[in-house]
Amino acid sequence: MPNNKDFIYQALVNHLYFGGTIRNFCTTIGLTFYKNNQDYIDRAILLGYEATDIVNMAISYMDQKLASEVLKQDVYITKYTKDILLLTEKLFGVNLQISVDNDIKILKNKNDEYSDDVVSKINDLTEKGMLLVNKFNAFVKEIKLKIDNQELFSYLYPDFFNYMYEEISVYGRDLERIRSKKDYTNFYLNEFKYYFNELLKKSSEYIRGFLDTTHQDIFDMASFYVNAFDKLTENYLKNNDSLILFAETEKLVINYKNFVFNNIEKLLNRELYFITPPIVLDNFLTNINAYLFIIKSFYKND
Repeated sequence: MPNNKDFIYQALVNHLYFGGTIRNFCTTIGLTFYKNNQDYIDRAILLGYEATDIVNMAISYMDQKLASEVLKQDVYITKYTKDILLLTEKLFGVNLQISVDNDIKILKNKNDEYSDDVVSKINDLTEKGMLLVNKFNAFVKEIKLKIDNQELFSYLYPDFFNYMYEEISVYGRDLERIRSKKDYTNFYLNEFKYYFNELLKKSSEYIRGFLDTTHQDIFDMASFYVNAFDKLTENYLKNNDSLILFAETEKLVINYKNFVFNNIEKLLNRELYFITPPIVLDNFLTNINAYLFIIKSFYKND
């Protein structure tokens, strides 16, 4: 069982990262429907508000040290987030009303101690998170089924709804661990890394699929990462040496992060485009950063 501080840190990082991810997913869903599907757009917006509430509460419960780590590791806001949001607003003619500057200001000015009742508050936040996971996953399953039955159309690849479901299911699994106050174990962490490797492989596939067709070099590099993460996943299924896999994983993920960096910079400089809202690329980046933050934190204390 983790001590109170570890429990708080693990919970808050997960709530902040996944809450922000659900909000981004809801924004993406809303932007990729026709206006005659306003009901689904409105439902996505409402779920996005619920995710924002979780993000705001997680930020309010952080102490100075954790807030500093969150900002430094880019697990919630990356150095590209604001520019990507502005580009998304410009391309789609919307106001996303996500206050990045305000969140950064709050995180930079946190107090350095927790209140006595913060553990109880995090328990309540975890229950809210579980409800949101269930509602969000039911929502994307409904959309995917209607798309498959040709009752609904979205500009997103139908499989991307599976990706969203899988990523938020990771949140749900970890919330179950947090709710039962169980610490990370080597077995759990290997399972966690397996799921994240699968998600990074999927994001590589989407970069390749969403990319305009004039960039064969980026297409080929994305294909390299699809295969590399696939092989790494196979290693997790047959190799129990977590330290060896950690080193292999960290190296591959850092290289992949640099690849995503380069693509975002080219996107912002109008050197390429993707057939998806730009915020999808920022989600791929926070996904990578949260993964690195969690596994580094675990091995640092191991």
